[in-house]
Order: sequence, then C-alpha cells, then structure tokens
Amino acid sequence: MVDTGSTRKYLLYAIGEIALVVIGILIALQINNWNEEKKINNSIKNHLFILQQNLKEDQIILHQMQAGMIDNFNYADSLLMYFKTLIPYDSNTTKFLSKSLIELQFRPNTNAIETISQSNEIPFLESELQEAVINYYALVKSTKARELISNDQIANKYEPYIFTHYPHVFQKNNKWDYVKNQYEDDPRSIVKIDQEKLIADKTLEAHMIARRDQSDNLKALYNSLITSSNQVLNLLENELEKE
Repeated sequence: MVDTGSTRKYLLYAIGEIALVVIGILIALQINNWNEEKKINNSIKNHLFILQQNLKEDQIILHQMQAGMIDNFNYADSLLMYFKTLIPYDSNTTKFLSKSLIELQFRPNTNAIETISQSNEIPFLESELQEAVINYYALVKSTKARELISNDQIANKYEPYIFTHYPHVFQKNNKWDYVKNQYEDDPRSIVKIDQEKLIADKTLEAHMIARRDQSDNLKALYNSLITSSNQVLNLLENELEKE
C-alpha cells in the first residue's frame, strides 16, 4: 500500500526544488539584465561625454564662422550702400569686393552622434535630451544646405564675374592683407578701377544683394546652432552628473 504521507512529502520536496531552480534562473536573468543595462548605460555615458567634447569643438568653430559671416554681411551691405550712392568709393571697396569671394562651410565633429546612431542608443536618452540632440543635427543639415546654395552662388556666379570684369581688385593697394601680401613685391603700377563703370554695374549690384541675403541667412543659422548646442550641452552636463 502506497504511503500517501511520504508521497506528499516527496512531491512537496520536488516542487520546492523546482521552485528553487526557477527562482535561481529568474535571479540569474535579472542579474544578467542588470549587467546588460549597466553596460548600455556605461556605453551611453561614454558616448555622451564624447558628444559633449564634439559640441564644444563645434561651438569654437561656430563662433568663428558667425563672426566671419557678420563680416561678409557688412561687406555686402557697405557695397550696396555704395551702389545706392549713400557712401563714396574708398580704399575699402576693392577689399570688400574680394572678401565677398570667401566661401564658408561648417564641418561639425560627428564622431559621437554617428556612434550613438549606429549603436541605436538615441531611444535610451532622456526625452528632452533626445529631442535637443535631434534638433541640433537637423539644424546642422539645414545649415549645410544653405551653405551649399551660398557657396554655389559664389563659385559659379559671383567669382567668375569678378575675375572676368574686375580682375584689378587684386593689386597691392587692396586693403585685405591676404591680397596685399601676395603683391607686396609687385613693381607694377596700380591700375585704377573705373568707378563710373563700377557704380553703374547692375549685375554686380544684384550679386551683392544675393551675397547680403545669403550672409544674413547664414549668420542667423550659425547663431541658432550656437543656441541649440548650448541647450544640448546644458542637458548633457546634467545627465553626466548623474550617478
């Protein structure tokens, strides 16, 4: 005859063993999940630290480019005032015409954001930080598109026009140090610019309107990038201070 008491004890023991095994497996899985989460968090934190450094480098460049674009805007604005006869021709005119040839292009350091994107870590960021990072790099994309339009206008329209019709802006009397240094040993006489031709040149005036407009747009975009990067940096600082 089967001893029901012994059977019950055996079943309870077996169930207890199974429960211990299941609990052990669950604990092991939880520990593994904790370890994986810790690895992900450490990886994200390392990448966020690099992102912080990248953005600080970007800001140095952006402040320089914003200053350069403010200069470009002022050059074009002064030349437009000259075309309107609001200011006279002076020794700065050829400097402004030649410096308006300068193309600027923002090249952000994208090492961190590329790694974060490839590691699919953006969804793990705090929502406010995630939004700020996405907005910053979307603004970078918009800025680069505007730079392309501006630089294309310089390279394919303004520059050929200056080189063809006003090559004599490049002489030793040009107040732009870069040009002046190129001609400091030039013994040739200065060729005077035909001021009447210059002030009546409506095509050149139209180029200046385009240069002023593009410069105005870009200096606003560089300013927006500085503001946006400041927002990201503030959020990053708070995130990196967390334990």
